[in-house]
Amino acid sequence: MVSVVLSALLSQSPVCINVYGRRLCGYDCKSADAISGACAETPAGRCIANNGRVHCFDPPVWLPVALEGPPPKPQCVVMGDAVACGYNCVSDRGRVACARTPAGACEALPDRIVCADPPPEVYGVFGKDTPPMSCVSRGWVGVCGYHCVDAAGALGCTQTPFGVCDLSLMRPVCRDPDQHVICAYGEETPRPTCATLGDRVACGYNCTTFGGVACARTPAGRCDTQASAPVCFDPPLRGGGGRCLRVLGAR
Repeated sequence: MVSVVLSALLSQSPVCINVYGRRLCGYDCKSADAISGACAETPAGRCIANNGRVHCFDPPVWLPVALEGPPPKPQCVVMGDAVACGYNCVSDRGRVACARTPAGACEALPDRIVCADPPPEVYGVFGKDTPPMSCVSRGWVGVCGYHCVDAAGALGCTQTPFGVCDLSLMRPVCRDPDQHVICAYGEETPRPTCATLGDRVACGYNCTTFGGVACARTPAGRCDTQASAPVCFDPPLRGGGGRCLRVLGAR
């Protein structure tokens, strides 16, 4: 499947342009004032000329594999000299920024724009139906992701739909399953749980607070409590969704 998708994309012929005595080749090539120029590296890329410079953006190389076809064409936003290309772009007070993938999100803060994107394994599980991220902000602080929380101004988000944010100590402690756990369990990936002991928080699977706080990294893992401190063991993961594994291999 990887070779089929990549072959389909690469079948689109690159183009070449002359820029100030140089020959540039790639995709969506642009020149600015006949002096500078640039090309995208992939058919899904996009370039834009602004104020004598050319800016190019290419989606991650694994994204066509995850979507099993060409990704949506990126957009570009311009504000004065500021240029950004990507997805779900935001412009504010002379600044611009975009996410790198279609399900990513951006949020404007007083001094900057923050953006985040789902990791490859999330796209590997959901493909074109990857849930979009959201953002939460308070004053000068902002974060983007999933399951975002605001604990009296302390913000946190998970980076996958399968993560969890614990608020037992009145501050977000967010944890996501390992990418190989997500590939192995797919849409049925169990969300981790969290355990608190004193001022310590641990998140994972089959957590214990006996003799210390600890959690396994995988749903099949276990933590032994017969020693002075818990010892956790995780058996090897088996299997996984083919698309998810192909995406991780294409990173």
